[in-house]
Amino acid sequence: MMVEYWEEVYLVSGDIIAGGSSAEDPSVSFGAKTYACRAGIYHGPFRSQTGCLLFELHYYDEA
Repeated sequence: MMVEYWEEVYLVSGDIIAGGSSAEDPSVSFGAKTYACRAGIYHGPFRSQTGCLLFELHYYDEA
């Protein structure tokens, strides 16, 4: 699935775990002060063990 926007995420506090929806999809854990930028890709699922505070920006192409 193609996603038509850019997404910037900064993990302010807590933890976030990405992926792991099946045995073939390993999960990756991230801690506070993590920055990620994703452009036009499907991602997730996400979960957290301690909760998290995220700052997110989305940029849409109006063309």
